[in-house]
Amino acid sequence: MKSLLLVAALWMAAGSANADFDELARSHRLLWNEGALLLEVRKGVDPSLPLAPATRFQAEQRIEEALPYLYMEAVQDVPVDSHDRVGDRLAASGALFRTLSEQAAAGGLKESAAFAGDLHAVVVAYRFPLFGEQGLAAPFVLHERPFPVPRLLGFTPARSFTGLVILAQGEFPSHGKQLRERVRAALLPRLYDENMNLVLSPQMCDPQALRKWGLAAYAYSGEEAALEAFRDRIGTLPLRTMARGVFGRNATDLLLSSEVARQLLSRQHNRELLRDGKILIIIDPPER
Repeated sequence: MKSLLLVAALWMAAGSANADFDELARSHRLLWNEGALLLEVRKGVDPSLPLAPATRFQAEQRIEEALPYLYMEAVQDVPVDSHDRVGDRLAASGALFRTLSEQAAAGGLKESAAFAGDLHAVVVAYRFPLFGEQGLAAPFVLHERPFPVPRLLGFTPARSFTGLVILAQGEFPSHGKQLRERVRAALLPRLYDENMNLVLSPQMCDPQALRKWGLAAYAYSGEEAALEAFRDRIGTLPLRTMARGVFGRNATDLLLSSEVARQLLSRQHNRELLRDGKILIIIDPPER
């Protein structure tokens, strides 16, 4: 609520003629498996008016005026990492508010616009990317050069993999919480081993790769047919493993077995695939 009030205050300070958009019904869905946020906005129209193009145009104009506010409202609860959500970062940064406002204007794809079935409203649907140059994650990638991925010395039997696939469906022990939790997707998660040694952080990743497709992609099925959509990322010979635990206030960070961590960190090729974000995490689909 605090961050939403801040968004409204900043929106008014930015010069909006009317920051009260209660007339607009809206809903949104996060499609992590597609790397997108879907936003649907409904603007009521006077049923006594003719269903002319001008009526729809005026309704769409009102929605376009509100779009930056509605976008930031929709992304409030998107986890950035294990600690913060987008709303937490917005509450601490006016500059981020301006950046996301610009994203809403430039990065949204209008998928459809039409009169509702009852002809009493105009409904417009938008798709916003989570990654890419106009993606939601881009403003949170602040480093220019990656820190080194940890290197393990000594011999560990391992091969060179083309990517990493982590099965993380169901509930897992939550480190430090004395409970079990389901893994949540995030823009910038982290990976640890079972002893909470850091395996990979966003700061260790190539910033261009992070902006392009994030630290990891997410899917809702580990079936081979579902993995085909991610072949350009994980390749044909990925290392497949199961998460051993989850960590963080937002339950976004994964614990891997120490054996898997050694296989990844003992070979230069595998450290590079981590740096480039060639990772796919299989999570539970969102509840309807």
